[in-house]
Amino acid sequence: MKSYVHTTKTLVSVLLLAVFLLITGCSSNSTSTANEETSSSEDMSDELLSENDEADEEEHKEEEAEQSDKEEKNGTRIAVSYDAGVIILDGNFQVIETLETTTSAMGLADDNRHLFLNNREEGIVKLLDLGVWVDSHGDHGHTYAEAPVVSDYEIHGEKPTHFVTHNGKTAIFYDGDGLVEVYTNKSLKTSKKPEPMITIPGIGHHGVAVPLSNGNYAVSYTDEEDPQPLPEGIVIYDETGEEVSRYASCPRLHGEASHGSKEKEMVAFGCEGQVLLYLPHTDEAIEISLPDEEARVGTIKSHNDSRYFLANYSSKEKPELGTNVSVIDTNEKTLNTIDISTPYISSMAVNANGEGFVLGINGTLYQLDLANGTIISELQVIDPFELAEGHGHDHVYPSLTLVNDQVVITDPTNNTLLHVHDDHVDTVLTLDVQPTGILSVTAF
Repeated sequence: MKSYVHTTKTLVSVLLLAVFLLITGCSSNSTSTANEETSSSEDMSDELLSENDEADEEEHKEEEAEQSDKEEKNGTRIAVSYDAGVIILDGNFQVIETLETTTSAMGLADDNRHLFLNNREEGIVKLLDLGVWVDSHGDHGHTYAEAPVVSDYEIHGEKPTHFVTHNGKTAIFYDGDGLVEVYTNKSLKTSKKPEPMITIPGIGHHGVAVPLSNGNYAVSYTDEEDPQPLPEGIVIYDETGEEVSRYASCPRLHGEASHGSKEKEMVAFGCEGQVLLYLPHTDEAIEISLPDEEARVGTIKSHNDSRYFLANYSSKEKPELGTNVSVIDTNEKTLNTIDISTPYISSMAVNANGEGFVLGINGTLYQLDLANGTIISELQVIDPFELAEGHGHDHVYPSLTLVNDQVVITDPTNNTLLHVHDDHVDTVLTLDVQPTGILSVTAF
């Protein structure tokens, strides 16, 4: 009996243990499965959240891009000149207003809002307010747009020719008597005739003046005893108009471009046989020789965010050199050439990325990598045309400008405005008059 009871108890214990283990095992398996399902559900939720975040971020970027594009177009004004006036367009190439005036040659003021309208032969300058500007408030700004307006008053002088903007000022050089007038941005109002902050007398020649960030002025000069049509160098004047220094090493000076400010400021002047690079901070002039002795530089273009200047390259003795453009590296103080295999017009442009744009007389637009000295792309944009003999003041050529970093070209043969983007050309406007020039501003 004892033995039976013991065996029965033992058997019952074994059975109870087995049931316990079975229940425990089932419970354990059930918990594991639930955890896996929960983990899987959480992973799916995280993945969906991540996808939603990415979609939201992409949508936000698209909205920002659309808003930026809208603000650019709202704050953009394009001025197209013709013989009897100026046509003002918005960023969508829609005509806002046509202003009839005999002063139609255009020079951009340094405030990126006003244009000087010039009638060189009659010696008359007017001021055009393009009607867009930005009021800055520390970390942000507000863009404003109004109707364009031209001044009732006139500024008079003997053959006003070159308008140079730099350091919040605009310098007008009068070829007739070599006079220089400098105007500050704050003085430019179409309702009231501005007074020049300084006037510097000179000798009549086809010259130029540049306001510098240290308060001085770089002004071209010619020999008083034997005046020449083109200057031979530059004089540096202080803010009172007193001569500081003189550099007589830029024969047949024509064309200039500036870059940077304060200790990084540089101004390049085109010369025969070389380019004169002036450093205002140290009052130093560096002569950069051209690769060919017979060559000269007479047009220089720049962008304040690019270290490279783009310039022409010509020679009477060797006309074949005229298919080259020259590139000035302001860091290395060097000059190199790029052969685009065709003559071209002097209306060129440089963007902030160090790319240059040149229009050849074969009707092809050349996009250049100024850092590497190579041609990035070639695009046929207009029909071929010819260059006139001499300076070509009386001949109307195509002209180009950058509108929000995209090339816009006037075609005076067909009286059209062309927009170059994404490797193709769109005719965005057909005019009833012949376009003679183009400039654009973006208050953004």
